[in-house]
Amino acid sequence: MYLSRELTDFSLPKIGEEFGGRDHTTVIHAHEKISSLLKNDVQLQQDVKQIRSMLGK
Repeated sequence: MYLSRELTDFSLPKIGEEFGGRDHTTVIHAHEKISSLLKNDVQLQQDVKQIRSMLGK
């Protein structure tokens, strides 16, 4: 959800829909959670960077 929010222009409801009909507030929470974790988690930073690279972003 984090990368969907970061890398697309999809609305929160659309992202939630693509993740099995989740509510837009779930998307917000997921994005905030990962954003917070990225501040201190070097492994997560590397993982997100690698996924972005794989996606060509």
